[in-house]
Amino acid sequence: MLRYESSLDAMRDATLFPIDAQLHMLAFKAMKIVPANYIIRTAYQRGDLQPGATVVETSSGNFALGMAIVCNRLGHPFVAIGDPAIDPAYRRQLEMLGGRVEIITDKKGRQGYQQARLDRLQEILAGEPGAFWCRQYDNEDNARAYSSVARELLGAIGARLVLVAPVGSGGSSCGMATALRESGAQCTLIGVDTFNSILFGQADGPRKLRGLGNTIMPKNLRHTLFDDVHWVSAELADHYTRTLYREAGHFRGPTTGAASAAAHYARVHYPGQPIVFLSPDDGTRYVDTTYASDPGGAEFAGTVPVRIAEPRAYAPDTHWAWMHWNRADINHYR
Repeated sequence: MLRYESSLDAMRDATLFPIDAQLHMLAFKAMKIVPANYIIRTAYQRGDLQPGATVVETSSGNFALGMAIVCNRLGHPFVAIGDPAIDPAYRRQLEMLGGRVEIITDKKGRQGYQQARLDRLQEILAGEPGAFWCRQYDNEDNARAYSSVARELLGAIGARLVLVAPVGSGGSSCGMATALRESGAQCTLIGVDTFNSILFGQADGPRKLRGLGNTIMPKNLRHTLFDDVHWVSAELADHYTRTLYREAGHFRGPTTGAASAAAHYARVHYPGQPIVFLSPDDGTRYVDTTYASDPGGAEFAGTVPVRIAEPRAYAPDTHWAWMHWNRADINHYR
C-alpha cells in the first residue's frame, strides 16, 4: 500500500506503463501539478512569493488545476485566467479549492485568447501589489521541475530511449530531454504539436486540439533539442485516445492520443529502441468530447503521417504530418 501525506503528493507522481515490449507510457494524473508545485515552492524559498500573497496564471488547462491544488495546500489565494475551454464543472472544481476564475471571451481580434488573457493578467498584477505570476511559459523552473521525473525514467528504461512529448509550454519536453542528456542518456526527442500552432513554424490559426500547441512562443521551448516533430489533428488524436482506452484500458486525454500516434510511428525510424510517450492527464475532462462517441476508427485505419520538408508544406485536409527537425533553430524555418 502506498501512503501519501496529501493528495498533492500523490498527484505529483508519474506511473510508467508498458504498452508492449518496445512502447511505454509515462502517465500523470495532471502533469502540470509538477511544475506548479516546483515554481510556487521555489518562489517562496527565494522570497519572490510572500506568505498569503495571491498567485496568478493564465491557463484553461492543467496548469490551472496544478496551481489550485498547490495553493490550496499552502494557503495562498489564486486567480486562474482562462477562456471558454474552462467548462462549468472544471470552473467549480477550481473555485472549490479557494480561488477565483476569470473567463476571457473577447479575443481582441486575434486567433486565440492567449494575448487577451495575458493583458488581463497584467491588470491584476497592477491592482494587487505582491501578487506572484507563475509565468509557466517563460519561467525556467517549469523545465527544472521535471528533472527528478527524468532521473526516475532513466533508472527504469535505461540510457538509450526515444521520448515522445506533447509540446505546449516546452516545460516537460525540454526539461526532461535536458535532464536525460545531462545524465548521460542518448535521448531522441520527438515533439508533438497540432496544426495552426506557431510553436514549430506554422502560421497561427484555429486549433481544435487543446492541451498542446500555442499562439505565442514560450521562452521555455528550446527547438534545438528536438529531433523530429509531428503535427496531429484533433480528430486523429481523439481516435488514438479511444483506441488506447479500448485496447489497453487507459482512460486518458487527447494529448495522450496525439503522443501515442507519434510513438507508434516512431518504431519505423527507431527500431528496437525503447519509446516512451508522455500522457499529461486522464480522460475526466473529455467525457463529453473525445469519448462522446466511438465511431470505430475506420476513417483512420492504416493512416500514416505525411512527411514534409518544412512546417507549412502540407495540404489543408491533412490529419497528420511529420518532419525530421534535426535539432534546428526555429529561425531556420521562418
